[in-house]
Amino acid sequence: MSWFREQAGQGPTLLLLHGWGMESRVFAGWLALLEPCLTCVTYDLPGHGRSPCTATGMHWPDMLQQLQDMLSREATPPILLGWSLGGLLALGLALSQPGLLKGLVLMASSPSFRQRADWSAGIPAATLEDFGQRLETDPQGTRKRFLALQVLGDPQGRRALDGMTAWPNPDPACLADGLRLLQEVDLRDALDSLTLPVQIIHGLQDRIVPPEAGFYLHQHIAGSQLNMVEQAGHAPFLSRPELCRDALLECWT
Repeated sequence: MSWFREQAGQGPTLLLLHGWGMESRVFAGWLALLEPCLTCVTYDLPGHGRSPCTATGMHWPDMLQQLQDMLSREATPPILLGWSLGGLLALGLALSQPGLLKGLVLMASSPSFRQRADWSAGIPAATLEDFGQRLETDPQGTRKRFLALQVLGDPQGRRALDGMTAWPNPDPACLADGLRLLQEVDLRDALDSLTLPVQIIHGLQDRIVPPEAGFYLHQHIAGSQLNMVEQAGHAPFLSRPELCRDALLECWT
């Protein structure tokens, strides 16, 4: 299947993947700052925005295969930017098919979103389990609660997020699948095999993925560049769009 795709801009290709419960138009305001210098390609994840949730849903091997198939059709290897859940998918693709990419940008992302016995830089397991239970009875309310957490303590991000809670709710089945990915996938042990150029962008006030996850990625990915964004939460491209643009362009253009 094909995910809904849009393209605009000029210059090197930057392909962007959004996070759980959102859709590609979350990047719209930021893309206006990037498109004079970059060809920006966005996709809606399955069941989100204008991409349907099919019988395959959002299961890890299928998602990586679909992403691989789409990237193989790009004219040149792109820089792949993943935000939040999109970052987990981008990291998985980079580990399995590095030849398809020019580079990787992990924004507010983590190799393991859930806390584990040896991993405190994540979301408590009980919180994710509670989201899963609430999702069964109130998917729209659960999504709104998650969006509110993204900009907690971040007034500029909250203003930018205004109106997004009224967007059509993603397909509940794909929402549940995406939540399972956040609960189950752990890529920490594979990080040292990554040889691509990698940039890590993380908000210092991120209440969903602790900044320690960004520091961990930087420490375990050889040669990576780390940009910690002050006064930014889980969506730094909404909170500090110009600063994130400048960091991105300085690294890749």
